[in-house]
Amino acid sequence: MTVVALCLDGVDWNYLKAADTPFIDALIREGVSTTAKVMIPSVTNINHASILTASYPERHGISGNTYYDRVRGLDIYMDDAVFLRCPTLLEEASRRGLRTLLLTVKDKLRRLLSRGVTHSYSVEKPSDEMVKALGRPPSIYTAEADLWLLRALRWEVEHHRWDLIYASTTDYMLHKHGPGDDEMRDYLSAIDEELEAIYGLGVILGLTADHGMRAKRVNLDPVRLLAEHGIEAHLTAAIRDEHYIHHMNLGGSAYLYLEDVEEARRILSEAEGIELALTRDEAAERFRLPRDRIGDLMLLAEEDYTLGLNPSSPYRDVELRSHGSLHEADVPLILSLDRQLRGVVENRLLLPLLGFRADAPR
Repeated sequence: MTVVALCLDGVDWNYLKAADTPFIDALIREGVSTTAKVMIPSVTNINHASILTASYPERHGISGNTYYDRVRGLDIYMDDAVFLRCPTLLEEASRRGLRTLLLTVKDKLRRLLSRGVTHSYSVEKPSDEMVKALGRPPSIYTAEADLWLLRALRWEVEHHRWDLIYASTTDYMLHKHGPGDDEMRDYLSAIDEELEAIYGLGVILGLTADHGMRAKRVNLDPVRLLAEHGIEAHLTAAIRDEHYIHHMNLGGSAYLYLEDVEEARRILSEAEGIELALTRDEAAERFRLPRDRIGDLMLLAEEDYTLGLNPSSPYRDVELRSHGSLHEADVPLILSLDRQLRGVVENRLLLPLLGFRADAPR
């Protein structure tokens, strides 16, 4: 029996409650559902790594979408398996002779998570077989990209034997639309129909998200704010990646690299829009982060604020939906329990991926 673990990128409970999703609703009623806590910063790469390794960042090594190489003075995307410090569950499953498949919309996740898997491809860089079967995929900056991914997932289950599949949509639509928007209702309704068709093929299904999403109204530039007090700093936004069109690299968490840590912390702790300003050791202990890949300070924004660079002043008004803070940490975990009772127990390696692990991230 094929196990399918699907990350619905950015889809928190607010979106599901406002949507018309009869299949997901039935899965919630008939299976098991709960609220899971994501890793902080609540951004994509760190949480996919946590899901697929069933471990905290202090073990797998991913601290955000980007980290700052202090020696070279460069912000570097954490989008390659070289940054992972432990094997993924897909990798372990492959070593034990299981057939594993990784499907993503963004190729950055495929590059990060595909080490050791039997087969992988993305909507950005699809396989020749899938292009022949479904046609060329649409732009990843469309709702149709996620639907193409799910159709590819269904095709794979129908035409190949896979033991374990991990797939992820993208949060482009979630960045653009809030719960209850007509566009979002149509999008989630189409997702729901595809999931029902996949489930109908007899798979064990687990659904979760890597983070939630909230509306933001103000961006704070900590670098400019500290400069007004004579303190120089370098900011690395945890959300920063190559796909910035929908979030403009503005999110609810950031790392600061600087010399005068205590004075900077005092100033920022009193600043409008800052919920927490933690030292490296405090952040590493509280959120179980890798100490060598985070800043001298970790900043977490209040719910309707983002952290990032501004062109001229510490504060500016923004209008976008984003994530990264403590306020996007609650996500659904939905499991098809009936089939798990029959099938998952056949191979205990599959249990962590679907949430059955005492020390899983939460």
